Amino acid sequence: PEEGEQVLAKLTKVGSRFEREDIGLVRLQPILRGVAAII
Repeated sequence: PEEGEQVLAKLTKVGSRFEREDIGLVRLQPILRGVAAII
């Protein structure tokens, strides 16, 4: 979602599957479009 809280999670590969460990709630800040392409 563009607004609100999101869950920060750590994924660990175990064999052919992934284990998910939720780390906590975060509010991610949007970045300007195209900036990452320039960096």
